[in-house]
Amino acid sequence: MKFNIRSKLVMAISLLIVILFSAVAFLFISEKKVELADDIYLNTLAFSKLTAGDVVDNYELYLEANSFVYFNREVQSLFEQNDDVSNVKMVSYGGVTLYDSLLDTTKRYDGEDRLVDKSLLAQVQSEYVSVRTLDGFVYFLKEGFYVNQNGEKIADLEKGTLVDLFVVPASEKYSVVYKVDYSNLNMRIEAMRQRIVYLALFGVLLGMMMSFFMSTQISRPVWKLVKGAEEIAKGNFKTRVEIKTSDEIGYLGGAFNKMAVDLEASMDARLYKERVTRELELATQIQNQLVPKVIPSVNGLDLAASVDPAGAIGGDMYDFISINENKMLMYLGDVTGHGVPAGIVSSIASALFYGFSDKIDLKQIILKVNKVLKVKTMPNMFMTLCLMEWDSLLGKFSYVSAGHEQLIHYKSDSRDVVLGKAGGIALGMLPDISKSTHAQDLDLKVGDFVVCYSDGIPEAWQTDKECYGMDRLQSAVKAFAQKAKTAEDLKKMILDDVYAFMGDHEQMDDITIVVIKRTE
Repeated sequence: MKFNIRSKLVMAISLLIVILFSAVAFLFISEKKVELADDIYLNTLAFSKLTAGDVVDNYELYLEANSFVYFNREVQSLFEQNDDVSNVKMVSYGGVTLYDSLLDTTKRYDGEDRLVDKSLLAQVQSEYVSVRTLDGFVYFLKEGFYVNQNGEKIADLEKGTLVDLFVVPASEKYSVVYKVDYSNLNMRIEAMRQRIVYLALFGVLLGMMMSFFMSTQISRPVWKLVKGAEEIAKGNFKTRVEIKTSDEIGYLGGAFNKMAVDLEASMDARLYKERVTRELELATQIQNQLVPKVIPSVNGLDLAASVDPAGAIGGDMYDFISINENKMLMYLGDVTGHGVPAGIVSSIASALFYGFSDKIDLKQIILKVNKVLKVKTMPNMFMTLCLMEWDSLLGKFSYVSAGHEQLIHYKSDSRDVVLGKAGGIALGMLPDISKSTHAQDLDLKVGDFVVCYSDGIPEAWQTDKECYGMDRLQSAVKAFAQKAKTAEDLKKMILDDVYAFMGDHEQMDDITIVVIKRTE
């Protein structure tokens, strides 16, 4: 069974009123019961002290003279003076009940002696007025404080304690016992309970009426919000709700209308984002086409390479261009930054290297590519690059560096590494870089490795203060080259070491590597 907000509010407020009235009633009745019980105690105590002597006098005057009717009349008149006394007994010092108002109603008792119990006998024989509670505890009153049977002072009788009877020593021979009756107290308490129930019912009815009115004021604007949300869910972003209150519901209505406006605006942004995402995916696919899926083979070399972009579109690139079965061009480039601009520059550069690959001289290829990039790309976009060439017939390995990272050459005969010569200027930075561009020869022997890489490897960060670094990279190449049998083995060992060093740290730059091993 479902309840709407209005029903829930009505039930909640009604339940709260019932709980509140019940708690107040319980506290009030408990306090009133203590107060009334204490009044009965004080009144009956004073009454018993005041009338005990009269009871004894009437006993000696009438009952001992066998005038029971007169004595009983005088005793009954006592009950008219105090409704809280239900029975009066007259007991001798020896514990014999001489008169019992409940039993001796028509004539004087003349049977066997009626002895009181031991606990009551102690009260009868005491010189002090005594009280026995309904719990069976006995208190003796001595000049304003309470004592026990031995005359030792004890704690005062707790206020509101229900008393069973009072025993008043009226003379040296007699004591009078007054039995307390709480029927009047119970009747008054019950009457209070009934009045409180009536008040509670009235309060519940009043609360239900008020809560119904209040809940209507709340549920009406909430219902408007619900209907508005349904319209929004259908795609009607022009929906607005009109709530004229200055409370939280009014604030919610304003927020709802603002949300509708924002959703309407965000739909255009979403469509634009989806279009850009599709274009980025297309750009990523295009860039992936620039990287060879299969590395071509060439006599005398074993090749391996990979690129791991830091973003969807990276700025690193590599390629292998076969001139013939004995000659190959290879390059690894690093465009500044990542993203679409870097991807565009790398795409242009890739096409240029293919276009100029028929040039015999490495330097001329670099100069022509630089000239085009300088004209066709933005001033702040440039690319470092290492262009390499292998001629198996001549056994010659040459390269040109355009401001790129130094090659690492592992020499198998000495089991050591050396760095290739640095130099050159990044492509696209200056119109003419001929004076700083020089081709270098590298004495690559059988079993040697050459590692070409982007700055994403030495600048791979483990923490914000420590990066992989050139020293660690050279040590890794030296150690792993002694174990690696192929270029792929060495590439994998180096990358595994780099990624293990980085751990969970974010990759900040593209990581690209080309590994070359001379096999014959």
